[in-house]
Amino acid sequence: MVKNIHSRDNEQGIALVATLLFLAVMALLSTTLIFTVQNEMQSSAAYKYSQQAFYVADAGIQRTINWYRNSYSPIPDAIPNNIYAVNTVPITFNGENVLLSGQACNTSVFPDDAQTASYTSAFTNRTLQANADNSGVYAVNATLLKYTPAMFINPSTLAAYPSAMERWRLESTGYWGTADNPIGVSRIEAVIENSGNALFDKALWGITSVDLGGTVLVDSYDPALGLYDKNTNAGDHGSVGSNGDITSSNNVDIYGDIAYGPSGSYTGGAFVSGSITRLPQERVFPPIPDFTIPPASSSFNPNNGTITINPGTYGTLDIRSNGTLELNPGVYYVDTISEAATGALKINGPTTIYVKSGLDLTGQGVINPLGDPTELTIYYAGTSEAKFVGGSESYMEVYAPNAPLKLDGNADFFGSFIGKTLTLTGTAEVHFSLGCLNDNLMQQPFRVLSWTQKSF
Repeated sequence: MVKNIHSRDNEQGIALVATLLFLAVMALLSTTLIFTVQNEMQSSAAYKYSQQAFYVADAGIQRTINWYRNSYSPIPDAIPNNIYAVNTVPITFNGENVLLSGQACNTSVFPDDAQTASYTSAFTNRTLQANADNSGVYAVNATLLKYTPAMFINPSTLAAYPSAMERWRLESTGYWGTADNPIGVSRIEAVIENSGNALFDKALWGITSVDLGGTVLVDSYDPALGLYDKNTNAGDHGSVGSNGDITSSNNVDIYGDIAYGPSGSYTGGAFVSGSITRLPQERVFPPIPDFTIPPASSSFNPNNGTITINPGTYGTLDIRSNGTLELNPGVYYVDTISEAATGALKINGPTTIYVKSGLDLTGQGVINPLGDPTELTIYYAGTSEAKFVGGSESYMEVYAPNAPLKLDGNADFFGSFIGKTLTLTGTAEVHFSLGCLNDNLMQQPFRVLSWTQKSF
């Protein structure tokens, strides 16, 4: 009998082969899974360490900002003394980029040895430790990108002092573990800048209210282009502000913005070239520091002539008919100043006047031959009305936070005027000088302009 070649006997061993193939596939899959899990664990660990290094680098940035706010002082006279070359970015010193270095591969290039030592000590491979098993190291470099010298005022004393507005690039490297053998590295770059807010930032400020009546013009000019000229040097930065209400008549032209208080309102029919907005919050104005006028202080009453005095402390300055009182440059402390109709106050250079009890310049106003409002600043601490009335041009900055301030007549007022209340009547014109934005600045702390995570 012939044997059937398709008999089941020929299938012996197939199950074994299939089983072996299945086991080989499973072994391959298991090996692949093991490698995948290992790679995922390694990736997770690397991400974990890089994140920890990132937090260390960020701590370096935050601590550097704190150092700039509390331990650093810009060099105020870097440009007049040719210390910095500011026509490049970054700023250079002795032909090299200005650098405060916390990284061992760099050397600081900065003209102040004490501040260099302070920075180097604070930001060269500084350890940040949670416990014995968790610690990191950060090192921060700072490069000066921008330098602008400026005069600032202390908001507590109103005393002027020189400093600068600066922009720095911070580069912080964070190491998780040690700097020599890190298990995670991250880099962060941040740009920080300090700034200055001008006390006299608008043409008119009435802290509690502003009332604009009569036939009034408020505009601006740029002193860098010369004196004010309606045709060639007149702009639209003649803004008006108040923490309260602002009212105006139909004969008022404002080439600028109006900003009224959070709980105030604006009413009137003035022409306004810019926007009319509500302030999100009230502006805070610094108080004028207390000062004393001794009873024996000298007083002067020029009449039909000129008297010239030097900086100092005085009682009453009463400028009478055809009299002129000339002030040599400097700082004056005065109880009261007043003018008769034909009297005049004249300054011979940069002058600051602190007035305690009374301010009434209703004669021929103030003669400022420099034609620059920032050369004459008047701080009035009194509560009785401060008056400026006359037919002459007056260049000045006036700060009277406790008193009603009134501008009247047919005068041209150049500069900036701040009063508790402010009233403008007659045919007065107010021309805000853009130079006021760079004078009597209140220095603001360093803040972050941009922030970038560079790499892991």
